[in-house]
Amino acid sequence: MGLKTTKAFDKPTLKRGQIFFISALLLLFGSGISVFAQTENSRRPELIRDTEASEETADAADVQTPKEPNPLLAEQNINIGNFYLKKRNYSAAIQRYLDALEYQPNSIAAYEALARAYEKSGEVTKAIAAYKELIEKNPESPKISDFRNKLAKLEKKP
Repeated sequence: MGLKTTKAFDKPTLKRGQIFFISALLLLFGSGISVFAQTENSRRPELIRDTEASEETADAADVQTPKEPNPLLAEQNINIGNFYLKKRNYSAAIQRYLDALEYQPNSIAAYEALARAYEKSGEVTKAIAAYKELIEKNPESPKISDFRNKLAKLEKKP
């Protein structure tokens, strides 16, 4: 068939044309198989729904369990919120500050940052509410006069 053997090893060797022909066949059939595999996998799977299980998860999603106090997670959320605030992604920052308040409900830093984020996003009424809640929950804070001044300035804005 055109195979030559070398005397040193007595193994058959292929000619250059035969190697080209075999590699062309591999490429041709190999790509055909991958195209077939892609069309099979690109079809969207049908949804299988177990109604009892899906209703249970829907009911569980409606009821939120209160998070256990965790100052470390609160601080992490505040730091991430500060990052978003610097990037001017106010909605993400607000969400992080709200998450921090779930982990530490009396966090002065979280309330102050939340009010600042609301103010920068243009939601002045929510900023006012955040400052009022901060003052109400932390009346002994050493910064209480600063918070009252900021609240008075925000209430004067139209």
